[in-house]
Amino acid sequence: MQASTTEVQSILGNVKYPATKNQVIDEARKQNISGDTMQTLENIPDRKYNSSDDVINEFESFQKAVEAFHKRKYPATKQELVNEARDLHVRDVIIKALEACPDKEYSSPDDVIKECRARIQNR
Repeated sequence: MQASTTEVQSILGNVKYPATKNQVIDEARKQNISGDTMQTLENIPDRKYNSSDDVINEFESFQKAVEAFHKRKYPATKQELVNEARDLHVRDVIIKALEACPDKEYSSPDDVIKECRARIQNR
């Protein structure tokens, strides 16, 4: 199953804003959100969100990047991935995470996502 914006939207009405990432995730857990959607939600930046639109924008941005990484052919260099993210207008936080990744050739989308996740979580 693929991560679902609709599923995230369904839980956001119960969140009081401003809200932290952890408050959003706690609400998602209470409502038993699916595994793929929860995994994507866990990768949004750890910051304060002022509205459900803020959460959705970050969620969709990360989801767009994940889809792009899965569609491309590998191996791919860091610079190729950064350029592609820019061409797709992926949010700056993900581009900055890619730019902070080691300058190497990546063999799979999981390899890229793992590196990005580590960089996003360290921000």
